Amino acid sequence: MKYLLHSSLALALLLALSVPVLAEEADAVEEEALSGQELLDGCAEGAAPGAPNQYCMRYIFGLVQVVDSFQQVDPSQKVFCIDPQQVSLQEVTETTTNWLKKYPERLSEDAYILVTEALHKNYPCGMNKI
Repeated sequence: MKYLLHSSLALALLLALSVPVLAEEADAVEEEALSGQELLDGCAEGAAPGAPNQYCMRYIFGLVQVVDSFQQVDPSQKVFCIDPQQVSLQEVTETTTNWLKKYPERLSEDAYILVTEALHKNYPCGMNKI
């Protein structure tokens, strides 16, 4: 079951994570958002249990920062709650990639949507506080 994000949060995530790339003579080409499969493939390169790769951790950390900044503006619209004093980025990354692996039929969807859903399911608000 998919969770719908608050419409302004979803729009902001879409804008933040799928920015157009400018070609040589001001011809704009829109880059497609990273798919769940592409993210999972990138996360697998050089990763070991307890040691996710930097690419994967940076992607997830960036998404967490973007969503957290919106949650601070409107605390009534919390999507997930992660206390960095209790949960490491490595743990969040492994939990997220393990969640992605459980849903291979969804890996063609945009990675930011899947990662946000994984974070929502694994770090619901009320259990831990940001």
